[in-house]
Order: sequence, then structure tokens, then C-alpha cells
Amino acid sequence: MMGAMRSRDLWLLGLLMLGACDDGGGGAEPTVLADGGAFAGAGACPANTSTCVGQEYRVCVGGRFVAQATCGADETCVPGTGCAGCDPGMPTFCEADQVIVCGADGRRGGVIETCDKGCANGACVGGCIEGNELIYVVDSDDDLHTFDPRTAQFQRRGRLACPAGAAWRDFGGGAASPFSMAVDRTGHAYVLYTSGELFRVDTQTLACVRTDFTPGDGGFELFGMGFVSDSPGRPEETLFIVGGRADDLGAGVLARVDLSTLRVVPVGPMPAAEYGAELTGNANAELFAYRPGGQSAVARLNRAQGGESMRWDLPQNREQPTAWAFAHWGGRYFVFITTRALGGDDTARVLRFDPNDGSTVTAADDTGRRVVGAGVSTCAPVVSNF
Repeated sequence: MMGAMRSRDLWLLGLLMLGACDDGGGGAEPTVLADGGAFAGAGACPANTSTCVGQEYRVCVGGRFVAQATCGADETCVPGTGCAGCDPGMPTFCEADQVIVCGADGRRGGVIETCDKGCANGACVGGCIEGNELIYVVDSDDDLHTFDPRTAQFQRRGRLACPAGAAWRDFGGGAASPFSMAVDRTGHAYVLYTSGELFRVDTQTLACVRTDFTPGDGGFELFGMGFVSDSPGRPEETLFIVGGRADDLGAGVLARVDLSTLRVVPVGPMPAAEYGAELTGNANAELFAYRPGGQSAVARLNRAQGGESMRWDLPQNREQPTAWAFAHWGGRYFVFITTRALGGDDTARVLRFDPNDGSTVTAADDTGRRVVGAGVSTCAPVVSNF
């Protein structure tokens, strides 16, 4: 995942989630949390806080966000600032093949570099192999696919053959299978198996190598994961994970994996939930989580301390989730989810959530692929017009 995902047969047949998934339904506009983040749900927003919905700048007045301005085509809507020449949260941005400085006041600065291979996410393109901007997914048959968000099409790459051992006893025992996945900028997928083993897979050749990660290190038996840029537009990135014991993933903890030592470094607690979360990151140095069920939501996370700084409620799952995965692409978020009706068969589909208007739509229905892991590198775009 930048994003990452997981497989979960939760053995909870008979448990039905309340509500229905609404294709094409609009979401609630965001309201601000106590720490300054935004929450797309019920409740009043604190006075004088602000947000952006697309190019519309809104300020909280009387407990509700009220539109104040619509930014022009050559402007950027920035929360707390309004319409600006650029987003000061990204110190550099791209214009054609040039890298341009953005001042702390939101004013455009000068050109600092002209790129030979193109400009993306505020930096010259480099270190990204061809095709590494797509989403990668792995299904319950161990097949690796790419998923193109622009066409909602899967393309099979081949079958993984990682030599995993037995699954955790608290997760059913037996032969291990993929649980979650993250993809780095060099085109390598980190695939966690239900045994707690972490493998590094070349997405081009599918060569699979077991890493030196110790299963269960720091209490992280199973987890969702995703790569995120360390700072906006830069190639340096960090692998974040969220999870814990195999029998209690809803009580997750946020951590990062030091790839030089393969040791877990705890960051902070996450809100308790009925199901474990999945992660995805982007080149804007933002980390997001998804969780399914009756409290289905997407949230932006605090990378330094854990917890949520912004949250959007999604349509609830009417049927039992049995596998889910999550990835960012082009400013939207893709949920690969398989659900099971009581006594029925699995249904797999892809949902697309747009935080600009809060809508959740079906990008692909009845895919026939029970996706258990997804990952997208920080080479993926952060803005797209598709």
C-alpha cells in the first residue's frame, strides 16, 4: 500500500454489518477535530477553522462550513490560507518539466531545476521503474496483478511462490497465505504472510526472498502496511505498519519498520475498531488508513504520534467483510473488498472514495478476485483528472 492490504477470513459467519453500501452517494462535508483535523460526520466544527472541498475554500461559521471563495484555475485551495499561488505544505511543485519553489506564504518562487526525465510530485522523476506508478494487488490464489485506476482493469503478472511456513495458530493455522502488501519506489513488494514472515518480491520477475524480519517483533504478528514519502516530493520513504496480535487486530498500534535492521519501531496507538486497518501513503508525505465494517472509514494518520488527524465515514458494509485492501492513487482512494452474505458466496469489488466531495462509487463490480493485499509506491501521482 503505498498503501497496503491484507487478507482476513475472520470466521464470523452469522455476523451482519448494519447499513448498506451506497454506490455514488455523496459523503458528509468534513468537520474539524479537536487537534485541527477534519471529520466527515455529525457534529459542529469549531469556529474559524477552515477546509477545502475541491477548489472551494470554506470557513466554519455557526458550527457549519460556509463557502468563502472559489479558487481560480491557476490557484490552489489551502486550508487556513485560502486561495494561493501554490500549497506552502509542499515546498516544491512541478510545472511542465520544471521544479518550482513554493514560499511559506503560498507565493510561487523561482525555478530550481529543469528535469531531463520529467517532473512529478515536486521533484525530478528518478528511481521509479516503468509501470511502478500503478497499484499492485495480490489475491487469495497468490496471483499478483496490477490495477490501473484510470481503466479499473486488472492485469495478471504471475503467481507468487514465497516459501512461507505455517500460519499463526490464532489465525487458523495451516498453510500460510499473503496477508498484506506494500510497494517501494524500486518496484519491490513487501508481502506479509499469515505466518508473520515478511518477503521481498520483485514485481517484474516475481523473485521472492525472505527478509530478516522476525515474526511477531514488537508484538506485531500481523499488520497492514504502506510506504509514504518522508517529505513532500522527495524520494526518501518509510514503511509504516498498523496491527498487533493475530487474534485482536482491531486494537491496532501504528509503527514503522526500520528497513536497515528490519526491526519494528512503535509510533503510537490507534482507535479501537471491529476490524484491523489497512494503510496507504503518498508522495505528499501523507499516511492514510482504511477499516471496513459498521464503522467503515478512511482516516489520515499522525505519522509522528499515531491516531487520526482527519476522518471520513464511508458507507457501512451490509455483509461480512472477509478480505480487504487499500491504496491511494491520484488523490482518490481505492478499496478492494470482498464480502459474504450469511450462508452465501463471496462478492468482490473495488470501491473508489473521493475526499474532495465525499463520494464513494463502485469502480469495478463482481471482479472474481479476492484481493488480500494491495500496494502503491510513492511514484504514483497525487493528483489526477481521470
